[in-house]
Amino acid sequence: MRIKGAMTILNKRAEFFGTTVEELVQWIDNGFDENHTTLVAYEVYKMDQGYRWSGENFETWVVK
Repeated sequence: MRIKGAMTILNKRAEFFGTTVEELVQWIDNGFDENHTTLVAYEVYKMDQGYRWSGENFETWVVK
């Protein structure tokens, strides 16, 4: 999936909840459970924003 497809999915999901994409991403950052497609789009969005997955020492997404 590329960023254009990821943004389409995130925009539709945010519209479903009546929020913005940034708020939806913040919810997912804080542990909000979503379906698989939305989580994949979230990961693509985070990587496009300059983050990478760490997974060490209880870190999640860190700036490159």
